[in-house]
Amino acid sequence: MSLAVTIVAWLLAAFVIVVGVAHLVTPAKVEPLVPEWWPAKRATVYTSGVAEVVIGIGLLVPATRTWAAGVAMLMFLAYTLVHLDDLRHTSRATRASDTTGGVITRGVVNLAYAGLALFVCLG
Repeated sequence: MSLAVTIVAWLLAAFVIVVGVAHLVTPAKVEPLVPEWWPAKRATVYTSGVAEVVIGIGLLVPATRTWAAGVAMLMFLAYTLVHLDDLRHTSRATRASDTTGGVITRGVVNLAYAGLALFVCLG
């Protein structure tokens, strides 16, 4: 595995672990990102937090890096779809990240993360 892949894997791991811990420590801040129609928001936030920490650890371990990168890519793509669902609600935005531009930006950023995960996955 190249040095570039290792560096990207470690950076993604750090990001995903920090975000996962944030889900677990401050779930009320993350819950607004869960679509209003989705059941069990708090359980979803906790579950995704644990999943992100596990994926992050997997990215750090060379033997599980490819698997973890593939799962991370799918996770980022799923989050992109969730963010795009928010486009239905931009007219009542109270934060910049909830405006049309903010929602599109979140989607693009998640696609970039998915691209980095794909880079790691392909090694």
